[in-house]
Amino acid sequence: MTAAAATQNELRPGFVELAYGEPDPRLLPVDAVWRAAARTLAEGGSAAIAYGSAQGPSILRGALAARMSAHEGVAVGADDVVVTGGNSQALDQALTVFAEPGDSVLVESPTYNLALLTIGDHPVEVAGLPHDEGGLDVEACAATVHALRAQGRRPCLLYTVPTYHNPTGVCLREDRRAALVALAAAEDLILVEDDVYRELAYDGEAPPALWSLDPDAPVLRLGTFSKSLAPGLRVGWLTGRADLRARFAAAGMIESGGCPSQFAATVAGELLASGEYDSHIATLRAAYRSRRDALVTALREHAPPGCDFVVPRGGYFIWLGLPARLTSRVLVTHADRRRVSFIPGGRFSTSGGDTHLRLAFSLYDEATLAEGARRLAAAIRDAQRASA
Repeated sequence: MTAAAATQNELRPGFVELAYGEPDPRLLPVDAVWRAAARTLAEGGSAAIAYGSAQGPSILRGALAARMSAHEGVAVGADDVVVTGGNSQALDQALTVFAEPGDSVLVESPTYNLALLTIGDHPVEVAGLPHDEGGLDVEACAATVHALRAQGRRPCLLYTVPTYHNPTGVCLREDRRAALVALAAAEDLILVEDDVYRELAYDGEAPPALWSLDPDAPVLRLGTFSKSLAPGLRVGWLTGRADLRARFAAAGMIESGGCPSQFAATVAGELLASGEYDSHIATLRAAYRSRRDALVTALREHAPPGCDFVVPRGGYFIWLGLPARLTSRVLVTHADRRRVSFIPGGRFSTSGGDTHLRLAFSLYDEATLAEGARRLAAAIRDAQRASA
């Protein structure tokens, strides 16, 4: 099997696969990674491929700390950063470390569908929280925490994507950010902040991370290179309060082998230190901004009346609302006939809501995205005629 054939998702010939929220392989920095790997082995020798320290290689932690200090308004040192195997691994480990059987884990609804699968791997109960164009409803979150405690249940953590949310693309409003961090501090509720899309900002800078608003609050901010560099590296990081970082880094999985991605993390650190990462981010922002605009323009031109969406200021996704009485589950068959795909909205919900669908604009060029929008609009009209 060739490396090209061993990728996670198999694209169907002739289809426009708007379901896949992944980088365009043509935008992956193969040459830069090759150079960084060569420098890492030449300069680091066997240390680069040996077991790593629990917190991860110093070259990456130092580079990340410098970057956060420069861009996020918080003084960060290398010891404040823990390297992870990416955000999925970090979420799974956070649940292992901080959740006990029977605990309640709070999530936005809708939320990242694969995070729901990860949470479902643990013996916890999931409580959905309302989410709107301003992001998570913090007042509803507070009421839910109090109700759970009144029932004798323990809400242990809240998983949230406050910046360029997956799947809706919205950002948590500034006033809600401050209120959510204050609520977490008052209720001793750990916020697991999935900050995966921070670097992919297209209209101004990303809003402040929840963690940066109060580093003493119980926030674990998870970052990753999966969308901003290369998902196959499986490298991420976290920042958070010292006691939470220490418990995370002391987990048995880390004790057994140290940093879960020692070589790849060292390569990522070399890319940051060399400046090549900054150049790559600039390329991605320009490319994905143009692709977002192409899909937005095509949807506005072709989508039938009753479709609606918010233009995301960053990230990968558009959350398309469907006309009345049409569900995304019903639309799947019609979309397959038109050779276009999406993810039905029900997969992102804790309550089965299915009035929306998620479209990704990261994988294809502008012309292909426009064609995908035309096919999707035709499929929606097909579904409407079939149900009339």
